[in-house]
Amino acid sequence: MGKMDWTIHATVPCQMLGNPETVRLLAGTGVGPEIYLSGASLDSLSPGRAESLAETVRAAGVKSVTFHAPFEDICPGARDEEARRVASRRLRQAIELAPLFHPRGIVVHGGYSGWIYDFDPLKWLEPARRTLGEAMESAEKTGVDLFLENVFDEVPDHMLRLAEAIGSKRLGFCLDPGHAALFSGIPVHKWVEAFGPELRELHVHDNRGTRDDHLPVGEGSVNFGGILHAALDAGAFPILTLEPHRIEHFHRGLAALRVLLAGLPPGTARRP
Repeated sequence: MGKMDWTIHATVPCQMLGNPETVRLLAGTGVGPEIYLSGASLDSLSPGRAESLAETVRAAGVKSVTFHAPFEDICPGARDEEARRVASRRLRQAIELAPLFHPRGIVVHGGYSGWIYDFDPLKWLEPARRTLGEAMESAEKTGVDLFLENVFDEVPDHMLRLAEAIGSKRLGFCLDPGHAALFSGIPVHKWVEAFGPELRELHVHDNRGTRDDHLPVGEGSVNFGGILHAALDAGAFPILTLEPHRIEHFHRGLAALRVLLAGLPPGTARRP
């Protein structure tokens, strides 16, 4: 059997989809957008405008889309009930756009940080369960999956516990190896093993171990080749999402990622 066809996406702020050059670049490189929906973009996006952007993406021949839900100032596990309700509302706003764009999944941040919760995940877990449960209810009705992403998390345990508490097959994981390399003391491949086949997406950006640089693959210290092998060994075949902060980083990151993928061993059956 031949090599697998990996799905590659790149983060695109929602407002940039209105730029024809952005959509042409995605279509021309065979990369799908991970559409970032900030709170401001959700508030300003009329139904007509959203439908127009979705049609622009389809008309360009872009076949695969994901969403990234709002995360700035959003805390699903907030102990302040009013703050938690804001997080829940923002997640549901993003989910409500899914029927227009048909994303393969929506990335959401869990929001746990040991420094905020006195290194006690149980203080975060119950409000996070309520918030993600409400979001999951909307996702189930809409027919879209949610992918829970690590940020400041030091271990995957509490994320796994949250997923178990939600109990939905539509809830998977998005691993950000750059975040894990910065904030976790365990090897990144241990995160891959923990998420196993439920690893549905992998964020692909590099750093040098001191800050979240969002460098192209191979320009930092993250071993993405090893991570891809670990994912396959764990039975996962995640969407690979570049997160460049500069256009030149998009081109360098995509080229480097494709070199890595070309070097993976053949013989694994393609998945849909």
